[in-house]
Amino acid sequence: MAKTAAYKRSRRRFVELACICFAVALLGWFVFPMLDVLVRADLTVQDKLAGIEKPRSLAKDFVFVAIDDVSMKLDQLWPEDISASQSLQAMQQGWPWPRSVYADGIERILKAGARVVLLDLILDKPRAGDEELRRVLAAYSRQIALGANFSSDSISPDHPEITSDTPTVPASSLIDDALHDPRVGFVNFWPTAIDSVVRAAPYGLDRFGHYDSLAAVALRMIGKADRIPASNLTHPFRFADISTLRTISFCSLFVPSDWQRTLKNGAAFKDKIVMIGPSAAVLHDEQIIPGFYSNLTVAGPVLHINAISAALNGDFYKRASDVVRLLGVLLAAIAALVIAAQLRHPLVALASVLIVCGSYLAITVVVSFESNYLLPVVQPGSVFLLSGVLCIAWNFAQTRRESGRMRSTLERYVSRNVVREILDNRDDFLNALGGTRRPMTVFFSDVRGFTSFAEREDAHSIVEQLNEYLGEMVGVIFRHQGTVDKFMGDGIMAVWGNVVSEGPAKDAASAVAAALGMLEKLAILNETWTQRGLTPFAVGIGLHHGEAVFGNIGSAEKMEPTVIGDTVNLASRVEGLTKKYGVAICITQPLAELVADQFLLRSVDLVQVVGKSHPVEIFTVLGRRAEEGGGPSPLLEIPAWLKRYEGAIADFRARRFAEAAGALRSLRDEHPADKLCAIYLERAERFLAAPPPADWTGTEVATSK
Repeated sequence: MAKTAAYKRSRRRFVELACICFAVALLGWFVFPMLDVLVRADLTVQDKLAGIEKPRSLAKDFVFVAIDDVSMKLDQLWPEDISASQSLQAMQQGWPWPRSVYADGIERILKAGARVVLLDLILDKPRAGDEELRRVLAAYSRQIALGANFSSDSISPDHPEITSDTPTVPASSLIDDALHDPRVGFVNFWPTAIDSVVRAAPYGLDRFGHYDSLAAVALRMIGKADRIPASNLTHPFRFADISTLRTISFCSLFVPSDWQRTLKNGAAFKDKIVMIGPSAAVLHDEQIIPGFYSNLTVAGPVLHINAISAALNGDFYKRASDVVRLLGVLLAAIAALVIAAQLRHPLVALASVLIVCGSYLAITVVVSFESNYLLPVVQPGSVFLLSGVLCIAWNFAQTRRESGRMRSTLERYVSRNVVREILDNRDDFLNALGGTRRPMTVFFSDVRGFTSFAEREDAHSIVEQLNEYLGEMVGVIFRHQGTVDKFMGDGIMAVWGNVVSEGPAKDAASAVAAALGMLEKLAILNETWTQRGLTPFAVGIGLHHGEAVFGNIGSAEKMEPTVIGDTVNLASRVEGLTKKYGVAICITQPLAELVADQFLLRSVDLVQVVGKSHPVEIFTVLGRRAEEGGGPSPLLEIPAWLKRYEGAIADFRARRFAEAAGALRSLRDEHPADKLCAIYLERAERFLAAPPPADWTGTEVATSK
């Protein structure tokens, strides 16, 4: 039954924890996408993972000819340089430049040996110089790509909301059918709506017909069409090291000194993919990309270069699908459930949660580095942490509640300090229940004549009076740090040293002090009962100190922690002797040796109890000889009559029966109600008339329990 109850509690706790984890998993799956701060955090963490690998260099394949602030202002050039170049003179007239400028620059670059030139500009309206640019486009039709632009509102990189059916393409004065010309590619990048960061590149759209991106056009031109990723998808890629990208001011193409010294007479462009595009702040062609430490702002043309580089080198990574994310959320909840179900200690459980979090983060790093696969981090991590913390808190609350229940239950049987010891050292206590042998002081008490009392009194009155008696007696035991082992009708069995021990001497002293305290409390009760017309009680108390076995004793149907062994049996027998000798308390010699310096003792007898082959000397307790703190007390010195009595007992055991009889007779006359004096006087007079055999030891053999 105990196992069944424990199993039911364990199963109920598991179900409660499972409900918590399942609820958090649902919350994490449905609410997480609605919380911008968490989504942004997830993207940021994945950016860091993607940025762990050292980025590739861009210097080998690419050159960026930037329409920068220097080219827009030309204020750093010598007047003679400007006057020597028609293109510079045209540029000096202000933006937008005549398209003859682009024609001149592109032709210079291609004649220098560039593989392709990409023009990241939307030349959608006819302008001056179109004839020159058209001529160059025709002359180098397989080496020049132009940009187009979709007008769109970005909701997400994978689902851009395009607001126009067709892109804005170069003017017909440049290309006759630019919409279908393979040299034209759209320049759009759709950033993540939540933080406006570009993380992926589209290489083609099939929404209103097929359109290639500028990067895809460049890849076809250089003979790498097989490297173009699928259309209608954005492809997350690792950004290259843009610090290695060679960047040249557009105006340098027309400055003789720059062309000769910096560009090595055009050798800087040989076999390169050249991107011409804006970088000047006034042209507002900037995008935000993820950086390892913080986000970076780069010119739009640099994104195209990165997209081409990623396709050439296969520098793409894959984000987890919704199925994988859902699986991650479920596994996170299950992991939190396992930890909470197996580990009850909150600090151990919390440490395990943190270790698992660190381990998962390490796994995501390895997977990202080795497989270019970005596992979800924040979403399952949030579910795991929240589930784990809530389950740990729930376990802690349940443990506190169970401890409160256990404390309330235990305090009905043992003192509060013992309860505290049990709860604070639960494992030691549970181990002890398996069986442990240790020195203990065992206590038995019994109400004299209770059977006949119960036969003549009203049942309700009996129960009420007995409960009042037991309540007061148990309170005394608890105040002296004892453990109530069991009730036997009107009898009480208590133990010192079974659960908590302060050492044999202290345990023994506490037990004897409890016995005296019970007698004092009973005297007050009897006075109260007499006034109420109730029958007063008389009790007998027996105590013995020795080794006993403490453990959980019983069957599968019922078990209880108790004390067994010879020490228990002897304490019970000693309690039974109190009635025979007319004393309220009987203690054995082993116990007397431990408390003789604190309590005033009186010899009772040397008795061979039923079931024992050797006699045990028993004593009764008259009161304290010292205060509870251990200091001497002048209130209870050894009285003269006790000294005379102990002398008479010594004479009796030494076979000096005449001397013993004389002293005992005198004591009986002084204390006619003293039963011990009467018992020993009768024995002394009997042995005077018929001396005992030579092997007589003074032992009294008990004939009943």
